[in-house]
Amino acid sequence: MAQGSTAARPADAVGLLHSLHRDVSALTFPLEIPGVAEHREIRERVLTQVSSQLLPRVADGETPAVVVLGGPTGAGKSTLLNSLVGQDVSPSGVLRPTTRRAVAAHHPSVHSVPLRDLADSVASPEVPPGIVLVDAPDLDSLERSNRAQATRLLEAADLWILVTTAARYGDMIPWSQVIRARDRGLQLAVVLNRVPAAARKKVRADLLGRLDRIGLGNAPMFLIPDLGPHEGLLPEEQVEPLREWLRAATGRHQARGIIRRTAAGAWG
Repeated sequence: MAQGSTAARPADAVGLLHSLHRDVSALTFPLEIPGVAEHREIRERVLTQVSSQLLPRVADGETPAVVVLGGPTGAGKSTLLNSLVGQDVSPSGVLRPTTRRAVAAHHPSVHSVPLRDLADSVASPEVPPGIVLVDAPDLDSLERSNRAQATRLLEAADLWILVTTAARYGDMIPWSQVIRARDRGLQLAVVLNRVPAAARKKVRADLLGRLDRIGLGNAPMFLIPDLGPHEGLLPEEQVEPLREWLRAATGRHQARGIIRRTAAGAWG
């Protein structure tokens, strides 16, 4: 009997999550009254977390952790993803926005790729098997659909790598998302891109202070120097520390831990 009860638990959980998704979907908030926009936003966040984060993990315990590269316009997210995997898998360039639809890079051995409704998937042997690396649209994009997609991807993420620059790390929109990520228990790391050598110490200290004041002072931080006008992949020595950290932090058991902590933060 105990074995039967244990075996039924995943199916029961899937059924409960489908019921929750159906019930929340039925909430329409048709009246234009004060506070309705906030309620609609919460509805969309819950639907995304259920459909893109919880359901895939309950249905398949081997689903990889979702690592989202997200940040402001022109921070170098696409170039960073391309450099991490060693090939051009996401469009990059000076035209903004370069990322209109997310790109999810995964190891070829991964067959259950999450976020298929939100991102185009591409296989690369350079991606650790336990994760999917996602290049998200700009959080502050002028295009509303891009902003909405970026927010949905963060709601579905298990780890957010905030990619920003020495000139833009204090921008309001990405910073408000950092607060939200903290509140729901989303794991955070920071890549500070295009850092002038003369400002490296000052900028790093200021950003660490800002993170510490909101309880995120222990978030891993990686600095990439200002390379001037640049096309193509970043120099290997600039991305190897982040790549090695990803491998260490998202091994098989570590990735499971990231998923559990994020789920507990969102629903606990």
